[in-house]
Amino acid sequence: MADHFQRYSAPDPERLAQDIERVRQELLEARANGNALAIIEHAGDLASMLTTNREEAEGRDLLRPLQSTVLEHLSSEPAGWYYLAFGTASQYLGFRDEANAMFAEALRLAREHSWEVLEHFALSHWGRSLVEEGHFSRARELFLQALAIRERLNEPRAASSRRHLAALSELEAAARLE
Repeated sequence: MADHFQRYSAPDPERLAQDIERVRQELLEARANGNALAIIEHAGDLASMLTTNREEAEGRDLLRPLQSTVLEHLSSEPAGWYYLAFGTASQYLGFRDEANAMFAEALRLAREHSWEVLEHFALSHWGRSLVEEGHFSRARELFLQALAIRERLNEPRAASSRRHLAALSELEAAARLE
């Protein structure tokens, strides 16, 4: 198995680079205005993009100082996305306990507030991380939950969930042969 199970790659790296610069500017403006919620939102978005761009260390470093601020805004959806971005960056850096805690918090907030889009992303990201840890049955549960939400929402990412499940089945079959 590759180091990272089904890791997402941007289909247009040039567009990703442009988006990173745009969100960097939005974050600077939010900081200049002292808008805590906008800072959380833009930092989460930027960290997620940086992680996609294989710059997860910078993304995690961007998010770490905001932890106490995020705790003051747990009823706002950007807090949930913050935890998902933090978990994903931590996952790819090998901070497994931290990643699991962040994914769990993103999922808890999503369910508590009925943020279904965040919920299916949190389930999918955490499932991929669990595959990397060898926790296949728990990962399958999360992928199936993500797929159910994506199908109900008629979300195109349902195809991604199906690919994750198929790839997981291949890994499980290979593990049985060893």
